[in-house]
Amino acid sequence: MLSKLVAFKQRGTFSVEFAIVGLIFSLLLVFSGDVIIKLSMKGKLDRLSYSMVNILKERTQLYSEDYTITQAEAREMYTISQGSLARMGGSSFDSTKYKTIVEELTFASNGSPNPVRTYSFGADVCSLSTTLRELRHLSVITSWDRQATLYRVTLCYETENWVGELLGGDFRIVSSDAVIIGR
Repeated sequence: MLSKLVAFKQRGTFSVEFAIVGLIFSLLLVFSGDVIIKLSMKGKLDRLSYSMVNILKERTQLYSEDYTITQAEAREMYTISQGSLARMGGSSFDSTKYKTIVEELTFASNGSPNPVRTYSFGADVCSLSTTLRELRHLSVITSWDRQATLYRVTLCYETENWVGELLGGDFRIVSSDAVIIGR
């Protein structure tokens, strides 16, 4: 009789333990899924920002040494990158959650930096934490004895906020930028 009473009381402990383990496992799955989605988008943005800034660099070879980016050319960069992300992301890509920022820093003949040209297109999902002017130390003196132009392309995309909703934070924005020295 005593063994039946002990077995009856232990049945509830299994249910409680299973509920706790199930909850922890569910949280782990949500966290893992969110991280995988963000890492996948980060990889896409890294590759794309590097490709876009290389396009800017190669364009300078075709024009004079005083070449500067126009708003129309920066918009082309936005259109190309948006189309590329749409092809990579398939039906899950939402253009209303995407932003491109194109920057150019040129230098005067005495080596002092000119004002940074910045062109921004798309949703207002992110802003720059540093300006290209703060990165002017990356520029070098070219073989023509002038300071090389710097270009930066920043891409941002707003993803779902699964973990943020559980933890009370905001982890929606994934961004990537690439800086390159012009020719």
